[in-house]
Amino acid sequence: MTELDLAAEFPTPDRADWVEAVEKVLRGKPFEKVLVSATRDGLDVQPLYTADDATAVGVPGVTNERRLADGWDVRQVHDGAAPECASGIVAELERGVTSVELLAPASGWSTGALRAAIDGVLLDLAPVCLAPHADPASAGALHAVIAERGDLESSGSWLGLDPIGARSRGEESDLAACVSAAAELASSLPVGRTVTVDSTRYGAAGATEGEELGWAIASGVAYLRAFEDAGPAPADAADTIAFRITAGADQFLTIATLRALRIVWSQVLDACGVHAGAHAAQIQAVTSQAMFSRRDPWVNMLRGTTAALAAGVGGADAITVLPFDDAIGEADGFSRRVARNTQLLLLEESHLAKVADPAAGSWFVESMTARLAAASWAVFQKVEAEGGIVAALESGQISAALDSAWDDRLAGLGTRRVPITGVSEFPDLDEAPIERTERAASPGFPVRRLAAPFEELRDASDRHLAASGSRPRVHLAVLGDLATHTARSTWITNFLAVGGIHAEGGDVDGAVSPIEAEARFAESGATVAVICSSDGVYAERAAATATALREAGALTIALAGAPGDRRDELDAAGVDEYWHVGVDLLDALTRLHTTLNT
Repeated sequence: MTELDLAAEFPTPDRADWVEAVEKVLRGKPFEKVLVSATRDGLDVQPLYTADDATAVGVPGVTNERRLADGWDVRQVHDGAAPECASGIVAELERGVTSVELLAPASGWSTGALRAAIDGVLLDLAPVCLAPHADPASAGALHAVIAERGDLESSGSWLGLDPIGARSRGEESDLAACVSAAAELASSLPVGRTVTVDSTRYGAAGATEGEELGWAIASGVAYLRAFEDAGPAPADAADTIAFRITAGADQFLTIATLRALRIVWSQVLDACGVHAGAHAAQIQAVTSQAMFSRRDPWVNMLRGTTAALAAGVGGADAITVLPFDDAIGEADGFSRRVARNTQLLLLEESHLAKVADPAAGSWFVESMTARLAAASWAVFQKVEAEGGIVAALESGQISAALDSAWDDRLAGLGTRRVPITGVSEFPDLDEAPIERTERAASPGFPVRRLAAPFEELRDASDRHLAASGSRPRVHLAVLGDLATHTARSTWITNFLAVGGIHAEGGDVDGAVSPIEAEARFAESGATVAVICSSDGVYAERAAATATALREAGALTIALAGAPGDRRDELDAAGVDEYWHVGVDLLDALTRLHTTLNT
């Protein structure tokens, strides 16, 4: 039989050929600047990957027979202080939840309180996990209830002891006492876990993915050392440690983060003489608090779905999707149902758990996984070199790193390199608020939501509306007909809406002369004006219009667009601000609120 190679007459292109073709399209624009981006850990994201970029395929310890058969644990959070806790847990288990995470009441857990809280839960089928804490008595209470039920051998429950992470949550802790209790309880809980390495507060406070991962590994190593002092061998200690890590809205970065965690933890275990494949990490992924917004909270459903999908593909053993109204206050039945069903759809309709490692073989994901593992290992080594994770927390090293990472992230938020849909992009000034019972602020490292700086401006606008009957407003000094100025007047209207500021005057044909622009501004009663039109009209009338607006009493004059080579002329005419793509919108709107006395 004759075989035909249909591509035999064509040359085989390589990466250099592709780059050459791309550079022709770019027409002199720098390739690295236009097509290459970077993560917050400084890892470049290229537009094209090949087999040469993936040094290895797959990650150790990702195959979980139970997960392949039944899917990951759909883990939902319940407040142990709520009077309807037990009935709420059972109701959600009946509707698809497969494991429970319990927040402790203020006094901690007693055996009686836990017995009542999880009444009706079959602990051999549905693990109960205490939210990370540093109270040996609470861990002992859950262990006692499991023992009462006769489920110690079969229950996959987590006792939740995390005295190191407690410091990030503002809790007092005794590392030796917690590890001693964990060591004592672990021997009779072979399937469950006694210690939880919780790094989610680092993520919520602004940590990069590499930092959160590196600090999580450093905490895990600290627990291994403490267990060794308490008696258990490294393999036994590894089998009782679980990880609780952030899942963010960057799909591929979250996939790589979970896979990198398995790689780095396996390196730690190998160094301890423990076979990583036989003692794989147990990972719970929790959707990021930082990515959720109070404004236009419906978009949080999309963020939660993306994070959950990425966590599932990344190999999480349990996933917690926070309700979409988490940033506003206590969730209601609808938001909890949406959070639960988000996972059920991914499991039962998309079948994401039916493949052990769906991302294996993706050159981009494999490359990012390897490089993120290396970046987190460097963070881990730095912490170890300076005395370990406990010393880093006590010295303020972790806090300083979080502040630095947050400052860097703020820069991206302000320029909208990191857009937030419904908040810094496409805001709705007339959106109806969702009312929820507010929760008290959490102690410890701050929860820094990406939307919060913009929401503060919107809150100021709401206060102004309540006090005066109208929102703070700015007059758009539009020039030329509607078709001429609409591109920039529409852009500026959305720009101002991000800060809760109403733009008026942009929906009509513009002034035909600086004198008419001055008259319109005077009639508006506004104190701030933004000149909007095309570059051609700017060349003819922008400077004269700015002079006229200043004479009419404008406190601040802005121009929509970059000034280009007319900057000196426009500055001399009285233009104070130039608002265009790439400007620090957060800084500009904060100053504008000051001018408007909101």
